[in-house]
Amino acid sequence: MLAGRLPWESDDSDDEVLLLYAVSNKRERKWVHEVNMKRREFGEFHHLMKQLRHDEVKFKEYFRMTSNQFEKLLSLIKDDIEKKEVNYRENISAEERLALCLR
Repeated sequence: MLAGRLPWESDDSDDEVLLLYAVSNKRERKWVHEVNMKRREFGEFHHLMKQLRHDEVKFKEYFRMTSNQFEKLLSLIKDDIEKKEVNYRENISAEERLALCLR
């Protein structure tokens, strides 16, 4: 800005600079953090659950119940803890919610 001008008395070049500054400093909102977007690929539940399903002793040590008891409990409460699918993020399954709660 030129000396003697009031802030609202800017020329076109000042407006362009302000616009570029505003655009460059605008943060993009994310519904889901990048770490959580890759949880199927790297997350503990998705890897560990596969291994525990094949080893009943380890499954019982981990969850303090057999896999059959886990499945029965899941069938009883699945409708209450399952969330609806939405477009902007991946849903957390009822099985994963129960596993997290028990752990």
